[in-house]
This record gives sequence, C-alpha cells and structure tokens, in this order.
Amino acid sequence: MTVRASVQMTLRTGEVLNEILEGVVRGQNAAAERLLALSREQVPFDEGTLSGSGAVVPAESAEQGAAVTYDTPYAARLHEHPEYHFSTASNPGAKGKYLEDPALENRKELGAIIRREARADG
Repeated sequence: MTVRASVQMTLRTGEVLNEILEGVVRGQNAAAERLLALSREQVPFDEGTLSGSGAVVPAESAEQGAAVTYDTPYAARLHEHPEYHFSTASNPGAKGKYLEDPALENRKELGAIIRREARADG
C-alpha cells in the first residue's frame, strides 16, 4: 500500500506583518489614551485649563508613535518644577512631573496595552 500526500503552503508574511503593525498603532493610541487619563490624576488644577488642554496625538504608523500633550503657555513650567507647592484642594494628586511620573510608574501596564493590541486579530 502506498500513501502519497501533497502539501502546499502559502506564506502570508507581508499580510501578517501589516496586521501586527496595525495592532501596534492601535496599541500605541490606546496606551496614550490611558496615559492621558493617568496623568490627569496628577495635573495641577486651578480652573481646569491645563487639564482640559491634555490631548493624544494619535500614531499614524508604528514608527511614529502616539504622544500625549498638554498645551498651555505654562504646561512645561509646571511639569518641570515639582518643587512648587501645588494646591490639592481640587485635585488631591496634583504635582509636577504630572506626565513623566505616570508614564514611568505605569510603563508595564502601558506596554501590555500595546502588546495586547499587536497580538489581536485585526
């Protein structure tokens, strides 16, 4: 008795790579949204202008990456001076380094968001 089998494989590496990269972009955008929420818990709050200026600049490609921005004339000054005595009356977590610290403290969570999306099926 003779058994013959014919196996044909189709490699879709380009298609699979594109799906992964699209997932990375989705993940970067989702992680940036999460970072924005985390940072708002630490943004100094007086009238809400600084907090309200927080935004995500979405990634358009995996290489570009997403960004979180605060866009007021004083955003950088407040961020870079953690020694200032920020009022905690309206925001108990208010402090300087309100964007950098949450990014560093939550890097595992943010990385997991990106990894989860990169592994997801479209």
